[in-house]
Amino acid sequence: MPSANSAFVAAAGTSRGKTLNVLGQTVTERITCEDSGGDYYVFDEVTPPGMGVPPHKHSLDDEIVFVKEGEFEIYLDGKVSKVGPGAILNFARGTFHGFRCVGDRPGITTWVAMPGKYTQAVLRGISSMPPGPPDFAKLDALNVENGVTMPPPAPNWW
Repeated sequence: MPSANSAFVAAAGTSRGKTLNVLGQTVTERITCEDSGGDYYVFDEVTPPGMGVPPHKHSLDDEIVFVKEGEFEIYLDGKVSKVGPGAILNFARGTFHGFRCVGDRPGITTWVAMPGKYTQAVLRGISSMPPGPPDFAKLDALNVENGVTMPPPAPNWW
């Protein structure tokens, strides 16, 4: 593995990190913080129909999402919209955002988090939890430690 911030090619279908189960979604790490010196974190995510992440906001990082396959409802600062392949989402820090796969087949997205260490810590932390309903106290502590705020459920969401 190259040292942090060295140039390399991450070939299609390869993973430079782990494959994680994050609340029923499959996350494949393409470029880890170990690769980038923490500057960014790139991962692919497969989201089954009906699954997603409820609205939340990050105070320490930004996320850019490329929709490759599937249909999603996107919650962004109080508004819900539908997007499909080719859409690019800018979840800027401080912005409440969430998503749900609404099609009849899994959605596939590629994410870039900058800096990457906070999103990587949250995803790896959730993935390390035992199967079944999450321990919400541990989930809340993990989110707080990494600058993520989960508000009460949004109207008409989930």
